Amino acid sequence: MRKKYFKAMLAVFFLVLCTLGTTGCSSKESEDSGVIGKGKRIFEETISPNKDYVENEKDVVYHTVEIYQNSDNVIIVTSKSTSAFFKPLQYEVESDTSITKSDIDVEWTTSMGNPDPTKEDQLHIASVSVSQNGKLLDKRKINFANGAFEIIEDVIESK
Repeated sequence: MRKKYFKAMLAVFFLVLCTLGTTGCSSKESEDSGVIGKGKRIFEETISPNKDYVENEKDVVYHTVEIYQNSDNVIIVTSKSTSAFFKPLQYEVESDTSITKSDIDVEWTTSMGNPDPTKEDQLHIASVSVSQNGKLLDKRKINFANGAFEIIEDVIESK
């Protein structure tokens, strides 16, 4: 009985995740991520996971990764999305010297880890790598569907 319940909840989770990816949640950009003293912008990349799959422009979702470096050489990574299901994220990476755009690599994958998206499995994960003089300083994954996971967890826990 417990296995059937788990499988059913897993199926609901993937259905909700696919639905969230194919429908927009907000047509206006999210608020500023709250970065104070960002410094110099080194990198910015914006993608739309669902642009090819929606009929209405207001349903298009955009995910953005921005990387700054301040005067103390601290690297600030921020992320934002027009999806109401994403909570903006910001973190810092210590650095000894300045970096350039060539020191940054962002690889996008689907929630299932695939680099080639489909309508059912869209790009929601950004793997952000920051290097300095060829040495990897930091590599983290940003999940742009994090709010959807929390909603599903809340539903499961309330049962």
